[in-house]
Amino acid sequence: MSSASPIVQQLRHFKVSVASSDIISKVSQEQGFDEYLLRALLIVESKEAACDDQGRIHLLPEKHIFWRKLPSQLRSTAVTMGLATRKWSKGNYKGLGKAGSDARWDRLERMALVDETAALLSASYAKPQIMGFNYKLCGYHSVKSFVIALASEEAAQDKAFVDYLLNSGLAEDIRAKDVRAIVRRYNGAGQVDYYSRKVLRVYAKLTGEPLRLEETSKRAGMLRLGASGEPIKDFQHRLSDLGYHVNPDGDFGDATRRAVVAFQVDHGLKPDGLVGPKTAAMMKRAVPLSEKTTNPRQNLKVKDLRAKGSQTVKQADRMTVLGGGVVAVGGVAEVAEQVSDSSILDNLTGLQDVIWTLNSSLSPLLDLIGSNKWLMVAAGGAAVLYVAYQIKQRRLLDAKSWRHVG
Repeated sequence: MSSASPIVQQLRHFKVSVASSDIISKVSQEQGFDEYLLRALLIVESKEAACDDQGRIHLLPEKHIFWRKLPSQLRSTAVTMGLATRKWSKGNYKGLGKAGSDARWDRLERMALVDETAALLSASYAKPQIMGFNYKLCGYHSVKSFVIALASEEAAQDKAFVDYLLNSGLAEDIRAKDVRAIVRRYNGAGQVDYYSRKVLRVYAKLTGEPLRLEETSKRAGMLRLGASGEPIKDFQHRLSDLGYHVNPDGDFGDATRRAVVAFQVDHGLKPDGLVGPKTAAMMKRAVPLSEKTTNPRQNLKVKDLRAKGSQTVKQADRMTVLGGGVVAVGGVAEVAEQVSDSSILDNLTGLQDVIWTLNSSLSPLLDLIGSNKWLMVAAGGAAVLYVAYQIKQRRLLDAKSWRHVG
């Protein structure tokens, strides 16, 4: 556990400077957005307030996000301290008070004592209440620079809000005033109906005119981001049958939209992620990818996935380099620290069996090694190399069998 976090203590004393220009209005004119819809989003999030009554940035620490962002070896400590939980619940906010309360800052400071970066990633900030882990979508190179900027200037908050919307691929959804699609991406899957109703109410107050999306939008009746229910589950099963594998959970989220876009690209349709009449008709008569007479993936190699930017292969490459270093100089723990996506093993089907087999295979060897620490280090490095190799082969198999469409 680290010492006291200076960055959180500093942030508590920052005063947000008022914006000198109206970025929301300017961008709305440039992009063809309804300015009142953007302001409705901000009002729902924070009453469009850039700071609290002490001039400090608004923030809300999230226990379930903190659990995800923490290194696995620190999770039990955070849970014991009451700072982390595996899942979201209303009880996570007990004792935090309303916006601007010192209790929120106190909790963030305690989280930062466990892990500063994970703490900053795990809170939402400022007028748009953007989560720290979205700092790259807002144009920042680190979460620390992101939080400092938002805590300093209202203009930075407005710009981060706009950049987040644009970089999240929501421009067309905003132009179409597709509130459900916007809310599904902005607020997540859990409360789409709740937040959609709130945004629509605020929009009606601002404009004096209710926004009846399902009556006016060209998207009415389409399966799209933000939709949910049994029809979506049936549709997801059809996508998977065609080789565009998604979790049939009845929620049309980002993963389902990416699969729809992939299908549209493969079949010469407009890649908008909307299931309109043309896409629906094509899906009915489409042939599963694995059954096509020509399979362009049959001759794929790991280097092809690497060239296409596979993050899984990239992380496995890092493991290979680090494993080789471990064999040479020791330091198995460094591998876990330097591979940033700790979920890489969890997300690859079947690797649990690989790791179990590896463990069983190494047991006799480790018994022979005994207390020789250098041989132990070498064996650990070899294990890392082997797991990295299996990760790459598993991803290659997924690509060849169309279980991974990207």
